[in-house]
Amino acid sequence: MRPTLHVIEWHGPGRLATMSHPRGGDWLEDQMSALVEADVDVLVSALTSEECDRLALTQEREAAEAAGITFLPFPIPDRGVPEPGPAATELAIRLAAHVRVGRFVVTHCFAGIGRATLLAGATLVTLGAQPADALRLISSARGLHVPDNEAQREWLFDFAAAHACYRDRAWPGRLATLSGRHQ
Repeated sequence: MRPTLHVIEWHGPGRLATMSHPRGGDWLEDQMSALVEADVDVLVSALTSEECDRLALTQEREAAEAAGITFLPFPIPDRGVPEPGPAATELAIRLAAHVRVGRFVVTHCFAGIGRATLLAGATLVTLGAQPADALRLISSARGLHVPDNEAQREWLFDFAAAHACYRDRAWPGRLATLSGRHQ
């Protein structure tokens, strides 16, 4: 069974998607092979260690790296938001850099609706999107309204407000918005 990738349509050199967690245990190697076949370069997991244990994903990093995929764990509690501090900003900058050079970045959590949306949304904001546009694009890709709750939505808007100065300098010449208009 192949993981379903919800590819976000945007105007840029790389690709960005969200997904539900990969199947663990005996399925993990096959799941990573399917991601390689889909040309995924970077896989980001927002699962907590308890969720990884429960889902038999404790070897996800090793399986991803053995398949040639860069694996980045970034645990966030279910239905929660990233911890305060620079870690979320640093991750968004790193993911945006991967996308800018043409890599395919995929974020996942349990269902690919809440925490995966926050990580993809923060990446899009870092690339120059407004938070409402980022959520609209992710919702369209996902086929349902994201994220899980209002606290998560507020977090992305707060992230965008706190990082507006960085975003304005993120790429010389300023990015076209993801909806095709110019800033």
